[in-house]
This record gives sequence, structure tokens and C-alpha cells, in this order.
Amino acid sequence: MADDKNVDAMISEDRDSILLKIMDEDRKNVDQAKAHLGDLKVKNRSVTYWTEKNNDRGYTYWSDYRQPILQSDKISLVMAPAWGVIFPPYNLARLTGLLRHYGYTVNVHDINVNAYHYLIKEYNVDYWESQKYYKWEEPLYTLEVHPKIEGMLNEYVDKILKDNSDFIGFSLYQTNIMASLHMIKRIKEIDPTKIIIVGGPEAFNTWFEDLLYNTHMLPKGIIDYCIKGEGEQELLTLLENHNEMPSVSKQMTTLGGMKSNLDLNKLPFPDYSDYQLDAYQHSDGVSIETSRGCVAKCTFCAETHFWKYRWRDGLKVIEEMKYQIAKYGINRFWFVDSLVNGNMKEFKILVDEINNSDIDIRWNSYARCDGRMDAQMFKDIVQSGCVSLSFGVESGSEKVLADMKKVIKVWEIESNLRDAHNAGVKSHVNWVVGFPTEDPQSWTHSLHVLHNCRKWIHAISPGMTCGDAAFSDLNKNWSKYNLQWNNEPWDNTFTSNWYTKDYKSTIIHRFIRLKFMNIWLKIMQDYAGATMFNGQDRKDIKDFYKFKHNTNTTAVEYVAQQTNQGFDYFNTGTTSIDLLSDGLANEYLVIPWMLYQVYGAHTFEMNNNPEQDLKEFGGFIASHYWGGFKCSVDEDGKFEMTLRQKFEHKDVRNDKRIGAELLREDMSFDYKDYSYNGHIADFDGEKI
Repeated sequence: MADDKNVDAMISEDRDSILLKIMDEDRKNVDQAKAHLGDLKVKNRSVTYWTEKNNDRGYTYWSDYRQPILQSDKISLVMAPAWGVIFPPYNLARLTGLLRHYGYTVNVHDINVNAYHYLIKEYNVDYWESQKYYKWEEPLYTLEVHPKIEGMLNEYVDKILKDNSDFIGFSLYQTNIMASLHMIKRIKEIDPTKIIIVGGPEAFNTWFEDLLYNTHMLPKGIIDYCIKGEGEQELLTLLENHNEMPSVSKQMTTLGGMKSNLDLNKLPFPDYSDYQLDAYQHSDGVSIETSRGCVAKCTFCAETHFWKYRWRDGLKVIEEMKYQIAKYGINRFWFVDSLVNGNMKEFKILVDEINNSDIDIRWNSYARCDGRMDAQMFKDIVQSGCVSLSFGVESGSEKVLADMKKVIKVWEIESNLRDAHNAGVKSHVNWVVGFPTEDPQSWTHSLHVLHNCRKWIHAISPGMTCGDAAFSDLNKNWSKYNLQWNNEPWDNTFTSNWYTKDYKSTIIHRFIRLKFMNIWLKIMQDYAGATMFNGQDRKDIKDFYKFKHNTNTTAVEYVAQQTNQGFDYFNTGTTSIDLLSDGLANEYLVIPWMLYQVYGAHTFEMNNNPEQDLKEFGGFIASHYWGGFKCSVDEDGKFEMTLRQKFEHKDVRNDKRIGAELLREDMSFDYKDYSYNGHIADFDGEKI
């Protein structure tokens, strides 16, 4: 099993961490050049709360009561560690602005950012580094983190109770639920009359109640209300009507769902007056929202089910920018939209409005590849102050992109990344390795796109292979993707992970692809002039392979994809173990074929063994699999390969599901040898 020391060796930057680095670089460049942004230091801030002149409610709540606001009602909003510390929490600022707009007294406690500074100062540890997310989960949270912050959390409980608020709300995330639950329990122990409200992604999950009562063993009734859906709507409805709502002793009342549809143009602006902006990693900026939801229906993602896609009027966004700039002296905005260009017409209007206005800003966001964005539009985007965009590319295969319902083509991906680079946008891309319908041929197409765009992409997150998010189509309609669940998701696993029928895609297949993807990225840097960096760089990746080719041979600049290829050469038997072993052997055939397309004649070796793999990649994707692979392709295309592999079906994560797997079918196999002696063109298809 991978121990804590081994997991600590992993480097796994999420996209926000990468965008933070880009922002850091940009700020240094701006400061050094004394650019047009001027003084980026935080200015004196007014604490006068702004309200819209028109105080009429702009949308309808899910409520029949419409009770008048009780001016005595108070609420405290809490962000426990760990969450982001780049900017103040947008969700609390958004809720604060709304509630104060309607007359409520709001007290805000961002314990998260204070814990961040406290742990660095007192213990010289930064648990907010993205690769240390696991520190906030059991068992490491209880063993390592909680003893360091328990006293601080208890002090904040006392501060929160001194607010004398009727309601106390917590935003729950995977990484802050442990600290949040500790505070909730302590609050209820001291004052059981306090009404506890929770919301956020963790509260939204279908397994939330099971997590509370069966995993964390909380007594029922300790949380009074759980809000799902859009917090603005449900929280205000709750505060207006809680005296009229029926209550059940020792039960948690859940409000909301997936059908809310607020008019974003009529919401008050977020209120950042409670935060000391200097405490955050970027004191020169705040978050802003230009849209909500997503126009795509990607089958691996759940977000499209949360709420309907909506956008804000560009002039309203400009108005908010001007207000925040004047009030807080900031010049940088993080558009927190799932995709800033979901409505292309409105996005163009917003870019033009910024360029035609008197504001001078820097901004970044997430975006979607779209062929309607041409070279001129990217120039306009840069002129508006855009520093970076994070694109959810996910795959280079049009077949897989179609199965994912990405509704984009490879030409759109390549042209967007090229034009963005040429205009000066630093592009980051996310990838999904091992989608259920991805086979070895479609996997080569991803490697093609990465090579072809190697000088246009600033950074990439290869990910940790494909997962099935709750509420996603992949999770809800799993049978059409050939996932081997029995009656419901995760009731039938292989090495604690999902797999497809006939064992054609298992976590071992996906791990081989992910490992070679990291190798492919490194080889491109070393031999093909790639300028993108791997945001999830594996520091010891060179220990896993050896690659030699004629260094006088220039790497091919652009490689066209092929179709009608077959990498299913090995087919030695019909048992499940044969299918597993043969399928894994076929994965390796892609490697020499791709290397030959770019670098010509070469030799290559790649090794897999649990001791190294668990240390570098962690137990979620690595397993007890051994594989020693060697290949060579000469100038004439003569191709030889050997593979010796073995698998032991046993646990690496203390997962009780392994026992059920072994009872069903032990898939272990002893060393099996594979070889090929032929021509590399045997695996050619037709150029697309």
C-alpha cells in the first residue's frame, strides 16, 4: 500500500493552481514593466455597503409564504479549511451581498484563509498545495492536520457564537467537511438552539446523509437544513419562511434541487467588504460571474445537471467591474464561469464592451474550444486584458469527443490553441485519459493532438484517468458505456475502480496510457521543442523509460491522424484473464507506432512495477502490476517488441471492495510473455 511519504512525492496541480502560477508570472511582468495597470497595491477601501436603487425583488422564490423580513434575524456564514486562498470566497460574498440587500445582518468568517497563514507561520506547512488535497481526508486529517488546527477552530466557534446569530451557515466541500463538522458539533454542544444550515457541493451529493450518519456518525438533527441547488434562492426563502416551515425533531430538512433558474442580471453584486484582501494570494483581484451553468452536456460531468445555463448582460458585468475597482482598488478578475464563452454572442459583446470602456483590467477564466473564435477574436480577447484561458479539451479523438458529447472537432481544438498562442493567451488544457469508449486507436489521436499543439499549449493537466461523477450520464446511464456495474454504480469493481465488459478498459489499461502520456510530454520537451509544461509533472518520470533515436533527425512538425487501424494483435485465449492480459499487451503497440511517426527509427523501454508506480502515481491508479516492455524500429521500419507482464489482484488502498472482487473472480496472472517481429506499417491505417 502507498504510504503517506510515497503519496507526498506526487505532484498534481489542479487547473486553478496552474492559473494561479500564470497570474503570478503576469503580475511580476506587470510590476517589472510598470505597465498600464499602474499601482496594483490594495488601496484604502470603503466599508459603505452599496445597494441598487431599485430594491424590488427581481425573481420568484420557491415559496408561498412571502413573510416580511424580521430585522432581528442574523446569520453567520462560515468557510472552514481547506478551500482556495487565491481570492476571497465568491460564494460567501455573493450570499452576503444578496442578504444585506434585503435587510439581513450578516457576519462572515473566512476561517480558511486564517488557517492557511496560521499553519505556515506556526508549523511551516502548506496543506493548500494542490498535491496535498489528501491531507484533508481521512485518516490523515485526523492524524496530522486536525491536531494543529483544533484550538484555532474552537476559538472561532466562540467568535461565531458571540455574533449572536440565529442561523449559522457552512459551505461544504470534500476538503473542508472534516473541519466543518467539528465546528458544527461543537456549536450544537454549546448552544443547541442555533440553527445550522449547510450547502455546497458536498451537501449536494446523493450520499450526503449516509456520509453524515454512517461514516462520521453524527447524531441526527445536528444539522437543521441542507440547501441544494442555487444557494441565493433557497437561503433567502429559508430565512423568510423558517417560522412557518414544518419541523421534524431530529431530522434534517432539505431545500432545493436541480430546477432553479435565477435571473443573474437582477442579483445584487457580491460584497467583499468583510475580507482583508491582503490576506489572499492575489490581493489585487476578486472573482466575478458572467454566466452560470454549462451549454455542453459532457457525459463524464455532472455540472450540466446542477442548473440551467444563463448569462449576464455585458453592461451589467462592466458595471460590477467598475464598482469593485472603485470600492476595493483591484484590477484583476477571475471569471468563475464554467465557460466564459458559452454564449458566443454575449461573450463577444462583453469583450468589445471592455475594450470600449475606460476600465483597464487583467482577467482569466475557463473556456470551451469553439471554431467561431478566430485569430482576430483572440486578439480582441487579449486587448480586453485576458491573461489565460483554461480549455476542457479532454481528448484528441473525434469519436471519443462525440461519445463525450463535447460537440467540438479536432480542427477547432488545434486552431483555437494556435490562435490563442499567437495572440498572447496562455492556454491551459484539461485531459480525460481512458474514457470508456476510448480504444488504442482513438488514444493515438490524443497523442497526435498533443504533439501538434506542443508549442501552443502553455500548460496541461493530464488528470488521474476518467471518473464517473455523480449525476453525470456516465454515472446514471452506465450500461450504455458497457460499465460492469450490477444494479447501481460501484456495486461491482475491479481493483476498486470501474471497468468495462470483457475487461477491455480497466484501471490498468488507463494507467498504462496515463504513464505513457507523461512520458510523451517529457519526450516532446526534450526532442520536439515543446514549450508546454506538465502541471502534474512526475518528477521521477525518467526512471520509468529509456528512449534513443537519431538526434540529427528533426522531429516531424505535424502528424496527421489515421483511421481504420487495428492494435488488437494479441489474442491468445477466451478466459477473462486472457482478455485482460492480451488487452494490456495491445496497449503497448501504440507506443512504438506513435514514436516512429514523429521521431523515426528508435529504441524504447518502459517499466511498470508496484514499488515505483505507487510512489510516483499513488494507489488510486497504480496497482500490483508488473510490465517490462522493450521495442525497436529501424530506418526501414522493421519492428520488434517484447513484453513480460504479471498482475496480482490485491489491495493497495485498504479497500474492502477487493475482498468481494476476489470472491467473484481472482484476475491474477503470473508472468506472461508477448513478442512481435514485423514491420511498423503493419499497424498503419488511412490518413484522415
